[in-house]
Amino acid sequence: MLLHQRGVDVLLKVMDASDHIDQFDANQTQALLRDVADVLAAILERDARHIVQENNPNHL
Repeated sequence: MLLHQRGVDVLLKVMDASDHIDQFDANQTQALLRDVADVLAAILERDARHIVQENNPNHL
């Protein structure tokens, strides 16, 4: 559930940024993109583990 909440938080930040993009400096934009990348990577990792377990429950 923690990952889900992180995803929601980042989504809200991205939505806010898209409405106020002119107020974001390069550092803020870079930090937001890093947050997005971190959350997406964690989701993909979680999903990959799920797929592997589904296909071979003895693998992990």
